[in-house]
Formats: sequence, structure tokens, C-alpha cells
Amino acid sequence: MKRLTLLLVPFVVLTSCTKTTVDPSQEVEVLFNYVLPESGSMTRATAAEVYDTFYEKFIKTGELLPTLYTLSFKTMDGKEVASISGNWKNNKPVTLSTGKYQVAGFSKGNVTANDYYHRAPLVFDEVIEINENTSSITLHAAYDCFLLLFDAEGKTYFKWSADGTASSGISGDVNKAGDWYYIFAQGFKGTGSVEWYYGGKENRIWMSDYNFQKGYYYYYSDMAGSFEVPKMLPGSI
Repeated sequence: MKRLTLLLVPFVVLTSCTKTTVDPSQEVEVLFNYVLPESGSMTRATAAEVYDTFYEKFIKTGELLPTLYTLSFKTMDGKEVASISGNWKNNKPVTLSTGKYQVAGFSKGNVTANDYYHRAPLVFDEVIEINENTSSITLHAAYDCFLLLFDAEGKTYFKWSADGTASSGISGDVNKAGDWYYIFAQGFKGTGSVEWYYGGKENRIWMSDYNFQKGYYYYYSDMAGSFEVPKMLPGSI
């Protein structure tokens, strides 16, 4: 059996593992890691420079990526043979029999009310194959959230609220990283809102006014007073 410490970050720790034999195949120890989509970004046609800078500084470096994870392994006939949980920053192998597996799971950071995260939640769902020479596997992560970005310049009292009233107790400070306020979210329920002071007056946007989609980022334009809307794409008949 071979062990290989991956150079990619973040790394993996497997704190628990259960295993049953799939067949009399050889057992191997495998290290798991993950990568974000090849382009390394969420999708949006506008505010590209802002997002690219934010991504390079805070997402690509792992600063705003989650550290905790849970993964399950099922045979191709649907039988679960292993379930593991841990922390990406510590790297230990899991022992599995050779063969094909359906891997599913998630990685999340701190969560507050209303599915609002300090780090970008990720999901995993793919088929892997392990043979006697396998020592490491890199999973492909997908964003299980959308990102809202706001320029921090001149803004104070930046809050989010689950029900439209920051004093309700179901609220909190919007995260700040560098020159931006940001929100990773999976959705806003009811009358959720974001509010701040800018230019000497209170500003508020209602989340129900927008149809945010996972895997996308949205940059708020102070000049337009709304999230930037991308150009339409050319079509054909």
C-alpha cells in the first residue's frame, strides 16, 4: 500500500470511517482532496474584475472555503460501505476495497439562521474507481451557494436580516473581506433583507425581489442601486 501527501490545498482529515467488504478485492488506502471547477469561478458576465480579484485573494487561497466535510461511499448497486467526516486541513487515508463507488457529500463552514454562511458551502457527487495502484483521488466540488458582493467603501452598519428587521434577533453582521462585504447563501426565506448606511442614509434591498441562483455571483452597483444585470447572450433559430 502506498501513501501520498497531496500538494494541493485544502488537505483532508478523515476522523471516522466505517467499511464493509464489497468483494474479495484488494484493499487500498486512499487520500481524498478536492478542486473547484476548472475556471475557478462562479458564473457572471458583469463585474468580472471585482469577482476575479475577490476570488484570487479569498477563495482560491482557501481563506473563504469550508474546512469541515462529510462524504459517503456507495457501491454501484446503492449499498453504502463507508461514511467519513473530518477536516480538510489534516490529511489521513481511508481504506476501501477496489472497485467503483458513488461518492456524495458536502463541505460547510459556520452557518447562521437563513442558510447564510461565512464560507462558501460545497457539494460533491460523482463516480470514482479505485484499483490496486490508487493512492489519492481528487474530487470535483460544486458551489452549493450563490455569492453577493458589495463595495465596502463608505458603507457602515452593514447587516442582514432573516425577516426584514435587524433588531429581531435573527440577524447578523455582513462579512467583510478586503474592500468588500460579502454573503454566501443558499437562499433567503420570507422577507429577508440586507441593509446599510451609505451617503448619510439607510439603504435596504429585499431578497425576495431577486431570483438568485446557486453557482452565480452578484455584484451590487451603488450607481444603479441594484445588482448588476448581465447582457443577454446572442441566440439562434
